[in-house]
Amino acid sequence: MKPSRLVAPLLLIITLLLTGLSGPSASSAAQASGDFYDEPGVRLLNQPVAEYRARRQKLMEEFKDGVVLILGNIEESLGVEARYRQNNWMAYLTGVRTPGAALLLVPAGLPSAGGAREIIFIPQRNLGTERWTGVQLAPGAEAARTFGAERVIARDQLWALLKEAAALPAFKNAQGQSAMKLYTFAPRRAVNGYVHEYEFAERARKELPGVLIESETLIGRLAEMRKRKSEAEIALLQKAIDITGEAQRDIMANLRPGLYEFEVQAILEAAFTRNGAERPGFPSIVGSGIYSTILHYEENHKKIDDGDLVVCDIGAEYSLYTADITRTFPANGKFTPRQRAVYQLVLDTQAAIAAHWKPGMTHSDLQGFAQEYLRKSPLRARDTDGREYTMERFFIHSFGHYLGMDVHDVGNYSLPMQPGEVFTIEPGIYIQTEKLGVRIEDDYLVTTGNTLRKLSEKIPSEPDEIEKIMASRKR
Repeated sequence: MKPSRLVAPLLLIITLLLTGLSGPSASSAAQASGDFYDEPGVRLLNQPVAEYRARRQKLMEEFKDGVVLILGNIEESLGVEARYRQNNWMAYLTGVRTPGAALLLVPAGLPSAGGAREIIFIPQRNLGTERWTGVQLAPGAEAARTFGAERVIARDQLWALLKEAAALPAFKNAQGQSAMKLYTFAPRRAVNGYVHEYEFAERARKELPGVLIESETLIGRLAEMRKRKSEAEIALLQKAIDITGEAQRDIMANLRPGLYEFEVQAILEAAFTRNGAERPGFPSIVGSGIYSTILHYEENHKKIDDGDLVVCDIGAEYSLYTADITRTFPANGKFTPRQRAVYQLVLDTQAAIAAHWKPGMTHSDLQGFAQEYLRKSPLRARDTDGREYTMERFFIHSFGHYLGMDVHDVGNYSLPMQPGEVFTIEPGIYIQTEKLGVRIEDDYLVTTGNTLRKLSEKIPSEPDEIEKIMASRKR
């Protein structure tokens, strides 16, 4: 009989503490059978284990002519240089945070692993490393139950099992040679962040003759899978959005002339941590005055002046899912008539884009609408060339982007938007000659009923409400 959903995690922790360096071996994992959880309530990264298994099954159904290999991030600095974060591909398919993990999917099954089709590899436990970064699971049956996987085997066995897969009869060509396709992320050069994957692909080309490495097909398919969010993923995004909303409210409650932008950054990121976010989903943008017109301004070093508008483009990350919310505030709590006019146009543009959305539309459809809406406004402004222009001239970016585990999430933007997709609507106007920038960004879900739901609707954006909140701010 399996432990209950509440008791199981406690038993696992107790087991780890009592067994020290020992634990189920890779061979015992290979001999175990039917020892993984498939129960509601068992969760990794706040998602049901069953969801990860369903994603892996879906991949195996589509890539039967080879194997799928996903490499997780490794921990090289023992937490000294950077806080460890699993990469999104590994996290999406397994929920496993363990550094140095890998996932191998073999639709035909591996005989040496008891016919297992899905195998997660993690390093053997290392007491010296754990003194720096904390206790890790050992490969074996207990880890298989925890991860909801058929097998969890020691990472040093990966190449042996990969070669075994390449030798399977299902992958032999007419000449009896291996013609297996290895679906993995294989960058063409060792760029920063992908050295590990590049070196793996180079080794595979040398040690697995005849095996064809496929990258774009796998990444494209995974991107489309990630684009459509499950209910569990939407709940995580909603949590990240709600935390970000608390941060925006804290900004309004404390913003005033004389603060430095980095002080505002400290206020908002404290709200992230206080409300349970692991980290910012991207570098926090706090741009005042002329820097309100710089899209990805990240220095956050200017002193905020009376009369400045302050663009705060921020997003909390919760269980590896990130929000992306932008608000623009008057530093002194009151919009000037010109600031309010531009602000209202941006806000109206956002509402008009959301109202214009219909099933079957693409990003380019909405981008064209946004440009035309701004062009029709009676407002005008002078650009740096001294000439006067209609307002679409000062809208210099896309109306929005997909949102998920990446702030600019993966997926084909040319396809019609589908239920389960989450994207931002973020019009902006940036008039450098007036040191006046306004961006308003909210996060929207395409529902199963093919309507748009504003996930960030509770975060104030109406100018009257912003001024009212700021009028009661701390002095």
